[in-house]
Amino acid sequence: MSDRAKLVGAVGETDADAVLRLLDGLPLCALVEAADASGQDWPEWARAAAILQRWTEARGVDAGCRRKLGYLSCAAEGTKSVPAAMRPTLRRAVEDFLATHGLDPSA
Repeated sequence: MSDRAKLVGAVGETDADAVLRLLDGLPLCALVEAADASGQDWPEWARAAAILQRWTEARGVDAGCRRKLGYLSCAAEGTKSVPAAMRPTLRRAVEDFLATHGLDPSA
């Protein structure tokens, strides 16, 4: 099964296409490994990655795949201090981080 087919099955076509653009040729396992390292579910990471990719595209922000995966890791890490019952999804955390901090591709 192709990476796109796996993504479509997990998050739907629109998000799958955005994730593939974010990965920019890297295999899906790069995202899955980052999700595993954070102790989170990879489909949630894919949904958050799609949000991040669409945000960067809409604003013309040119940040590489590794930078975007790092951003997702920081967002995931930032939610760990919130009690589990109140912890936002990674999608929500990424939306909040983008609204508050944006994304500096050179950072």
